[in-house]
Amino acid sequence: MLTLLLTSLAMLSTLGGGMIAILAHRRLHLLLGLGAGVLLGAVFFDLLPEALWLAEGKEWSLRLVLGLVVIGFIGFYLTDRLLTLHACPMGDCENEAHRHLGRLSAIGLIVHSTLDGAAIGAASMVSWKTGLLVALAVVAHDMGDGMNTILLVTQGERARRSDFVFLALDAVAPVVGGLLTLIILPSAQVLIVFLALASGFFLYTATSDLLPEAHRRSPSLAVMVALIAGVALMSGVVQLIGA
Repeated sequence: MLTLLLTSLAMLSTLGGGMIAILAHRRLHLLLGLGAGVLLGAVFFDLLPEALWLAEGKEWSLRLVLGLVVIGFIGFYLTDRLLTLHACPMGDCENEAHRHLGRLSAIGLIVHSTLDGAAIGAASMVSWKTGLLVALAVVAHDMGDGMNTILLVTQGERARRSDFVFLALDAVAPVVGGLLTLIILPSAQVLIVFLALASGFFLYTATSDLLPEAHRRSPSLAVMVALIAGVALMSGVVQLIGA
């Protein structure tokens, strides 16, 4: 019951972040910069350290983990180029290709949100205080996930009906993850591979997609400030989880 309640808070946080991204369309360049910072912060303060820590415990080579990050980055880059060439042979519909790529990246966020829910479920098994602390950190984090989900699938354009499906899936993902924790925990090996690949995916998305689009819309210092704010936000959230 506690797991369901806490993961439901994460679900509401995700929906709130998504609606902010939809309603604040005129400030989209700032949201894109903030979203890029959140993704970079998630990679360097959350996903990658967790993957390296798990790998060390399983006596995996750290170079193997970093190699998986590179594979994730290059794989997403090749996917981006292939989608662009397929959808825009004359270079006149690149944004539609980026929408397809954004949906792929959003799937990564959905899986990540599922793991967030699993973390809440596992922490709740320790004690209600531990579960609440982790849930508060996840709630702050998932607002950024919801915002990024909309930013990725819309690529700065008006949200379509199908885009709301991705937001809904990302919103319910923590609840699903929490319930799955009550049934079975994913193996450490699977988590290592996912976290490393997701790190590569999000590095590419932040540096080659969100940031260039933000500066295209408004080449101002405000985008840089938003980027730094996103990184700082994720650093604070991870510190809260660690506490």
